[in-house]
Amino acid sequence: MNDGFLGVLRLASVALHNLGFAVLVGALLSERWLARSPSAWQAGVSRRLTRAFRVAAIVALLASVFEFWIHCALMSDSTLADAWPAVRSMIEGTGYGHTWAAGAAFLLCVAGISLMPPRAGSIRLQPVLWLALAGFAMTRSNAGHPVDAGVFSVPVWADWIHLLAISAWVGLVLVATYVVVPRFFRVPGNERTNGAAFIQSLSDTATFALIALFITGAYNGWRGVNSPGNLLDSAYGQVLLLKLAFVFIAAALGGHNRFFEMPGLMTSLTDTASASPGRPLKRFATVLHVESVVLVSVLVAAAILVSSPLPGTS
Repeated sequence: MNDGFLGVLRLASVALHNLGFAVLVGALLSERWLARSPSAWQAGVSRRLTRAFRVAAIVALLASVFEFWIHCALMSDSTLADAWPAVRSMIEGTGYGHTWAAGAAFLLCVAGISLMPPRAGSIRLQPVLWLALAGFAMTRSNAGHPVDAGVFSVPVWADWIHLLAISAWVGLVLVATYVVVPRFFRVPGNERTNGAAFIQSLSDTATFALIALFITGAYNGWRGVNSPGNLLDSAYGQVLLLKLAFVFIAAALGGHNRFFEMPGLMTSLTDTASASPGRPLKRFATVLHVESVVLVSVLVAAAILVSSPLPGTS
């Protein structure tokens, strides 16, 4: 393998890593909301959420290991097969290695809990899962560009909030699109209220996450490019603009669902005497599906940014 191909593999690992983490956050939030009204229908959706959480935990952990292994191979100018001495040296002797090891430990904890029986893993240990996910996000922020300002500095905390916000938004949209909302087409009449409460929580949380995303993104972006000219004159700035374009498109799609599709959908879900919410639900689900594709593009752009040198440092 050459460095170019290893670089592509590392980029793919970072993107997959980000995707897995987002699904973890989205699945955990969705499970919490749906569990407010236990029922046979809710239990069926929860089983699917548990499986999605388990797969995402394993994928995120493996992607993290592969990403770090490739990074060490690139740093030592060795092949993947010969990179173990560099991996060991990085873990034992560098701050980056220590930070990665801490993050891997958090992910290992999440993966271990996800493999436990659902009653023990997804309910009783939810606080532990949230702490582990928050801790992992902090290790990611301390391993990227913001750490240049110092460990646990303001830029690191801003990046931590940014990472949690984008993960909540992307994860919720992905989980809703492919796990939860498809089950709404067969929701019993007496469970529609729970479905409506989930949709409302999804929209409210995505809106809050988007606000946090824009505030922290503006701060992080300005620190990264340093001057308006670097937005167009540097590869980092160009990728940042592309990421912003995807975010604005996804925000527009989310706004369309919130202000144009949700009112009719909420009415059909809360009115148990009405017919099945098939048509408004299909329109809502279609827009949500397109939004999910755009948001995956946001994660890919974010992976490129993390792997790219800041303007003036290459």
